[in-house]
Amino acid sequence: MSVTANDIKFRKSVMQTDTDVNGGRKGNSLVISGARHSLFPRVTKTQRENGLIRYRKQFYCNENESNLTAYGVLVYLMRPSNAEDHFYLAKGTQIDNQGDFKRKEDVDTYADSRYDRVWTGVGQLETALTGGENEVILSMESDDFQFPNGGYLYISDNTMAAQNIDEDVNIGDSVLFSGGSWSKISHTNDISYPNGWCVGIGEVLTMQEETNEEFLQIADNQYSDENIGSGDGTNTSPALSTLANVTDGVCRQPDKRPVVTATCGGTERTVNVDANGDCSGYCSAGKLNMDTGAWTTDITWTSAPDNTTDILITYHENAYSYTGNIATIALETQVANPYQVVNTFGCGCVHGDEVACVLGDMAITSSQGTYNEAEHPIQLYNKGTVYENWTFTFTSSTNFGVSGSYYGSIGTGSISSDFSPINPETGEPYMVVPANGWGGTWANGDSITVTTAPSALPILLEEEVPAGTSQEPNNLLALGSYTE
Repeated sequence: MSVTANDIKFRKSVMQTDTDVNGGRKGNSLVISGARHSLFPRVTKTQRENGLIRYRKQFYCNENESNLTAYGVLVYLMRPSNAEDHFYLAKGTQIDNQGDFKRKEDVDTYADSRYDRVWTGVGQLETALTGGENEVILSMESDDFQFPNGGYLYISDNTMAAQNIDEDVNIGDSVLFSGGSWSKISHTNDISYPNGWCVGIGEVLTMQEETNEEFLQIADNQYSDENIGSGDGTNTSPALSTLANVTDGVCRQPDKRPVVTATCGGTERTVNVDANGDCSGYCSAGKLNMDTGAWTTDITWTSAPDNTTDILITYHENAYSYTGNIATIALETQVANPYQVVNTFGCGCVHGDEVACVLGDMAITSSQGTYNEAEHPIQLYNKGTVYENWTFTFTSSTNFGVSGSYYGSIGTGSISSDFSPINPETGEPYMVVPANGWGGTWANGDSITVTTAPSALPILLEEEVPAGTSQEPNNLLALGSYTE
């Protein structure tokens, strides 16, 4: 058995506003595929004239009833909007909100937080592929879309151009090919030919027998312990050399930023370089030019690096570069199939190794009470489990109450029977705590705390409408997903 497409639902975050509290935890409202304005509101005339940046958060939810794990999940944009707006895609956390994840402060000014996540997007193939290439070149709508180092690039030639489409068909409608033309039908997520979606004037998104589709691993060149200087035991700001491998710049993405080490007073010390090149840690100054790899300000260490010891840096080279709005993405794996420019689009992917419920570490506050997690683990449920910090508080030697920091009280229980509180929104338990797990002697006031997380991958979307955008009848958000 495995997770199927029918098990996957996209659900909105609990807050859907245009303020900093937008986003947050997973809610229960579905994002309805094929329904207009199901996630993003309509763009008004005033917003088109003035320009607009707007965010929405949704969750890829694995709701398999057997509580199976979804492996190797990828979420991506299948093609750009047909209107003049464009969409960015990033991975969120279970509880972040717009105040945490917004990428820009306004239309023209980047926020420092733009590199806190990889905001990727979709573009049309710029140069045809024959198969065997180690790079893909895409025409993007802006030069600030990122591609995840070591992540995945989706590419497909699933668009048919110059098609005969009935006059009553609108962009976003499901269509069926019959009698030489595409006709409107009730919405379906099945786009296997002869089914499809109308995605533009004369354009249909459909998966034919000869359609190619693949997920290519993006390069991630790491350079470890490169020697950039040496200490003399007295100088706290020794000269540092330019990094040797920066053809496409230094990677600014989280978990891939440079780390510098030096031995000071016999102890290895660390300096971290942030997305803007500023240094922090065992230092008071230092700045690296992330585009060129040159030090605009040498690191000033808190104490001088020891005499004749090396100063080392570990960093990643950026896996993509821009010439205007044309992005060249370096690949770890070769392109397998041929692709033509006219009907091929590519997008960086949001990736989740596993989408399943997660149980955090249990913390027990008791002198004699125990719980045997190894032999009697707390059971979680794809449809019922939520993100919450739960506290079990004993009111006697056998009875306890359970409450969450967000959901509040969910009932009382006893160590003599399984505790199975029901999530009223789904009808499944938040969790089941087996009675056989309790041991030792519990007392009034003792407690257990544990965190649960749902079987859901948080997805962030940003819509950007440039100022002066003309009116469009429909602007399409075509989001795809894949599960191994």
